[in-house]
Amino acid sequence: MRKTEYIHTHALLAEVTRRLVENGTMSVETLSTYDALETRPSSIHKSKQNHREAILMLGRAIESCLREARTDSHEQSVNR
Repeated sequence: MRKTEYIHTHALLAEVTRRLVENGTMSVETLSTYDALETRPSSIHKSKQNHREAILMLGRAIESCLREARTDSHEQSVNR
């Protein structure tokens, strides 16, 4: 991928993450490792590798959050 494609993907995942935090599905604490990178989609001066790492971290956080939400909803339906 080109750097611009990494930045675009990073921006999309950051938006998904922002919405998950806003609706209470994901806690802000989940993003501590991402925040430590100090690479945002707007950080166009950062390297392609920096954006790749940010994408991987956001992807893992989103996956974990959705997996927990799925497990919680499954447990609720079983307990009914």
